[in-house]
Amino acid sequence: MRSSSLARVVMASLGVSVVVTLGCGKPPSAPSPNETPTPGSTQPPSASQRAALALFEAAILHAELTTSALTWATEDGKVRWTNGPCDFVEQGSVQASLDGGVPPTSGTFLPTGSHTYVVSFSNCLVDGWAGTLNGVASAAYNAAERSNVTATVSADSVRGRNLAVFSELHDVTADGSAVWTRVGSSSSTQTTTYTPAAGSRLVKNSTTNVATFGGGSYSMIRYPAKGTEQRLDNLKVAINGTEYTLNGSLDTTYGSSGSSIYTGEVRIINNGTLVARIYGDVRNALTIEVLVPLVPF
Repeated sequence: MRSSSLARVVMASLGVSVVVTLGCGKPPSAPSPNETPTPGSTQPPSASQRAALALFEAAILHAELTTSALTWATEDGKVRWTNGPCDFVEQGSVQASLDGGVPPTSGTFLPTGSHTYVVSFSNCLVDGWAGTLNGVASAAYNAAERSNVTATVSADSVRGRNLAVFSELHDVTADGSAVWTRVGSSSSTQTTTYTPAAGSRLVKNSTTNVATFGGGSYSMIRYPAKGTEQRLDNLKVAINGTEYTLNGSLDTTYGSSGSSIYTGEVRIINNGTLVARIYGDVRNALTIEVLVPLVPF
């Protein structure tokens, strides 16, 4: 289940320290048009910083929506809810089918082997907090065992609200398909790799701006009781026609006080030029450095 705790993010750009608090369903307020950060001051992130974070999180959210039949409706192959209400407070509903027929009941496991699992979400609360899904997600999967799954997943206008952690992408719609693999389980080191098909799209509904994927992959590695690594390998994302390539990895480790510790670096390239970096700085805070203004998403 996604954590509902607030994530405190520290950002810096061109020598200006910026602090903002992000939370599920509670996007940060935008700066006023005449608000100009000064060195050493605490200010909301700039438009280009927000654009960099949105690029970084676009693939993460597209993966969450497109794989939702295997990641939200089920967990490590165990069915959470099917043909009934969602989550513990019973907000919204799901309807599911396995190979075109009756799905497994809640609390049981999807069968191993080759099968097609389709889930239709209707205002389904998926994270126990504020995140909801609407739309149809399908997965044609092959599982030699539950800890080794390969699937072709697709989204038919799957809309996700309040699922973003880093960015302001709090209302998005995903279309398209991808190849997704999962190795390991939640009780051990688990690696998922998501390779969206060229032309797959994520729409930010508040602006109707479109992120279109053009190659590359996004991986998530979960380490038990330690944290996660989010890795981007030549992931190409075009925002309204301007293409960026993302490479690198960002590690998030759970601190003793409940705060997050960030290490690693993700680099954003446009036409061979480095335009932005998202990385853990010497304070282990999440930092955004913008070298060239980015197209807003």
